[in-house]
Amino acid sequence: LYDIISLDDTFELCADVLSAITRNRRDDMKKISKITALTIAGLTLLSACAKPKEKDTTSNEKETEVKDVYVIENEGTPVENGNLRIAFISDSPFKGVFHQAFVKDNQDSEIMDYSTNGTFLNDADYKMTDGGGANVAFVPEEKKAIVTIHPKYTWNDGTPVTSKDFLIHYKIIADKDYDGARFNSKMRNIVGIEEYHDGKANEIEGFKIIDDKKFELIFKEFSSANLWGSGIAFEPIPAHIYENIPIKEQEAHDATRKNPLSPGPYYIKEIVPGQQVVLEANQHYYRGVPKIKTVIWKVVPSSQIVAALGAGEYDLTVGLDSELYSKVKEMKNVKVAVHEGSSYSYFGFKLGKWDPEKKEVITDPNAKMADVKLRQAMGYAVDNDMVAKKFYNGLSRRATQLILPRFKSYFDTEEKGYYYDEEKAKGLLDEAGYKDVNGDGIREDKEGKPLVINFAGMSGGQLDESISQYYLQQWKKIGLNVVLTTGRLIEFNSFYDKIQADDPEIDIFEASWSPGTNPNPSGLYGRKAQFNFPRYASNELDAILDKMNSFKSIDEDYRKQAYKEFTKYMFEMAPVIPTLNGKVIVAVNNRVKKYDFTPGTSFNLSDVEVTAQDPIK
Repeated sequence: LYDIISLDDTFELCADVLSAITRNRRDDMKKISKITALTIAGLTLLSACAKPKEKDTTSNEKETEVKDVYVIENEGTPVENGNLRIAFISDSPFKGVFHQAFVKDNQDSEIMDYSTNGTFLNDADYKMTDGGGANVAFVPEEKKAIVTIHPKYTWNDGTPVTSKDFLIHYKIIADKDYDGARFNSKMRNIVGIEEYHDGKANEIEGFKIIDDKKFELIFKEFSSANLWGSGIAFEPIPAHIYENIPIKEQEAHDATRKNPLSPGPYYIKEIVPGQQVVLEANQHYYRGVPKIKTVIWKVVPSSQIVAALGAGEYDLTVGLDSELYSKVKEMKNVKVAVHEGSSYSYFGFKLGKWDPEKKEVITDPNAKMADVKLRQAMGYAVDNDMVAKKFYNGLSRRATQLILPRFKSYFDTEEKGYYYDEEKAKGLLDEAGYKDVNGDGIREDKEGKPLVINFAGMSGGQLDESISQYYLQQWKKIGLNVVLTTGRLIEFNSFYDKIQADDPEIDIFEASWSPGTNPNPSGLYGRKAQFNFPRYASNELDAILDKMNSFKSIDEDYRKQAYKEFTKYMFEMAPVIPTLNGKVIVAVNNRVKKYDFTPGTSFNLSDVEVTAQDPIK
């Protein structure tokens, strides 16, 4: 192919053939579908899809990048007592853990975010702001946050939301029997919470109840991170339900799995385990009874969603991917919203383990992937500009850093990240001492012994398989023998079980993070962060994160400098290497009067109206 046609034509051909043989790629790495084997032709062409780059790292992704659309509007008169049908595109069932302290599955989180959450609002810069179910006022010089709960904020059973419902959130995650991931450095910043955890105190000193609708939080250290919600429990937990349920029983309790309460616009009325939830309007919702009476949330396989949308079965989608976008955007009965994503995918290198007793990361200096030049070489070996452009239809871009582009004040526009440079990758391996001892094209380790690197990726369809195979082939081109952990891609739930358990079969993995509305990375990469899956910590990184979390970081210039130092340090040390930034894609049926995805908007599911009894076909 290289001899017959130009490189650009080669990539067009690769993309066309791969598009023909791969149909179920999801843009967000959290959505899963079945693995389907690649055809021989697809694998053959894939080897030609590695276009070498010049040393100039300027990307041309803007040429094909899809423009953002935040607001969808349609004509028509709203109908009364309508319903809304939401399709969550996935081939894996949801777990059904609807508890703020225990939820960890993306599907469960999405259901709660859409329907039962919404205590605090954010402005266009994603800082906490007033106007939601509770307001927050910061007193930096006293290291305090004062939370005032809306007088009408009420659980769907008619019980008012009170300060105790926030206090119990802290007490649950700080309990010695709690084994979830939310007792992290952010929450440990509350005065007295560790003493409560250790059994040295019966109450949390830094949580002061002023009255039923007002409380204050006292932090050990106050920093800019607090302005984005660090250390603040974003949602209440119904104390009148959970105060008499032992911590160890809460995750599996009926109050969590069958009839969870909600102070949000909707509450969960019925659950078909793993497949569907039916939500009813919360008659006690503080903003008024939602305009839609019933919301039906259903898991829909990626192979079925296009036909289902065309048949008028759904009003909104969650998890629509770039592969399906090209088909859905041509439909006459839906409009498509596209906006800057809240997640990035990344390569993570396993560099240690989580110590459950110390509750901190323990980095192993002798880990297989401990050599920084080995990690850097693997980053330079892959062409994520090509992956973004050719496989994602202009709906992804190569990620250059661990700060999302939407955090414009802290995103370092000068950082180029890991671009494709095969010679540089080979040079780094040579410098590190990884040599091909026996002349078979595969490098041995520094001692001349066989080196096999185990790569874990999530299953998600043929294009997932295609891209994973592309990565493996690119690493082979620089002399590394990288193989799939278990010999295949891994189903979503099993994948994260293995990652969290520090499975010794995993040396490198590809996953994704959605940092939410807070740009501060401490909860993902701090020494005390259970979500620090690479298990990397260092004194230098501690110092940078401490700067981010210091009182001085309230100053905008100081804060920006700390973020820049974090970006530079993580690029140089490469415990993780970001791969792609994706966009969020939502198909909206033409009977939906309006949906607004604008950052900082107060618009939510309670504001949705429909202009027909059923979705338009």
